[in-house]
Amino acid sequence: MDMPKTVKIGGHDVEVVFNEWSVNRMGASHTLPGKIYINTVCCKSQQEATLLHEILEHINDACDLSLAHEQISVLETMLYQVLVDNKLLFGREGEE
Repeated sequence: MDMPKTVKIGGHDVEVVFNEWSVNRMGASHTLPGKIYINTVCCKSQQEATLLHEILEHINDACDLSLAHEQISVLETMLYQVLVDNKLLFGREGEE
């Protein structure tokens, strides 16, 4: 999957910013300025999973769901696996 430069969340455009960080952080979501940050040091699959995680973080914050970070991490891991293994979204090019 080509990583998008913007995603729509709740009808609003959210910019996806790609940065190389030296810190041990894969991504971040900032609802008010409408930005998601992805660490480019991570491999492509980790960047995809991180994008999904940060989208969930954004929804959690915007909708005041009060999900714990651990819950968001579990949702991201399971949703990413379902989407990849069933080629629903993040399917790998060249795979049958």
